[in-house]
Formats: sequence, C-alpha cells, structure tokens
Amino acid sequence: MIRRMKTCLASILLTVLLPSVLASAQTMEFACPDPGTTFTFDSGTRLVARGRDGMACSMDIVGGAPFKMNALMIANPSPEGADTSAFIAAIRPERLWPLQVGKKIEARYSADGQSWDYTLTVVRYEKRTGPGDALIDTFLIEMNEAGGKGERSISRWWISPADKYAIRFDYSDGSGRANRALVTSVSR
Repeated sequence: MIRRMKTCLASILLTVLLPSVLASAQTMEFACPDPGTTFTFDSGTRLVARGRDGMACSMDIVGGAPFKMNALMIANPSPEGADTSAFIAAIRPERLWPLQVGKKIEARYSADGQSWDYTLTVVRYEKRTGPGDALIDTFLIEMNEAGGKGERSISRWWISPADKYAIRFDYSDGSGRANRALVTSVSR
C-alpha cells in the first residue's frame, strides 16, 4: 500500500514538474552576466561584465576599451573598433529573444552600395564543452550571411543560460577565413 502511494506520488510529481523543467531548458529569456563576472578566452583576453542597458550587456576588456554586447552576439564597437550601430539596427538580433529552438529571423543590411541577406536561427539546445572542460547546456545560434556578389559566411554562438554569455564563437567564410573564440574560465 505504501509502495503504491509512493509510486503514485512520484508519477504525479513527474507529471507536474517535468514539463516545466523541460520547457525552461528549451527557452532562455534575455539576461546579461552578473556585474563583475569575468570571462577569460583562449586568446588570453579577459572581459568583465558591468551591467545591462536594454538588450545590450555593458562589458569591459581588461586593459582595453568598454563595449556593449547586443543580444549577447554583436559587439559595438566591434573588436576592430568599428561602429556597428547601423548593422545592429538592420539585423535587430534582439528579435531572437527569448531563445527557443527553431526560432528564425531574416534581415537585410546595405552599406557602401552593397547588400547582404542574413538568416539567424536558434538551431538546437545541446551540451557543449565549456570552461574547465565541463559539459554545459547551450543554445546554438547560427547566422548565415549571403552577399550580392556571391559572398557567404556563417557565424555560430553557443549561448550558456547559466553564464548568460556565449562560451564559444566560430566564424568562417567562402574565402577560407575563419575565427574562433573559446571561454576557458568564468569567475564571479
């Protein structure tokens, strides 16, 4: 009798709690890392979170200039120092939030007589090796870029809900250029 009651209680709890756990694991509301959180990358670069301004996270490069990370994906100014305001306004990456697998947005950006088409997709929710070689939950976001002269590139971000930041970034284009950034440690 007691065994049957325990089994019944366990079934009820699973029925009630499991859908909410699965739902929260498959969506992510926008959030910035807590102020003072420091991210160290495989390049040695260190970033410190400073706060939130709408859909942008205020960040400082240790030994460098402050910047804003828009929608946890696009830095302004860019790592090269360029103003990316017009690009961010055209792409509007904040439309991906809250993150949910399968969500997709499309945009067009034009500058200097050229135009590019962008498709940003939340591809999947997956375990990914993160800081300290730990397997952590991430959302994989892909941005496909197509230029009017046949140019192609793909950018990928692995956003960690626990860290509220991209723990990995990859970029490659049709000309063979590639770039990667890996977070190797997070300290709070």
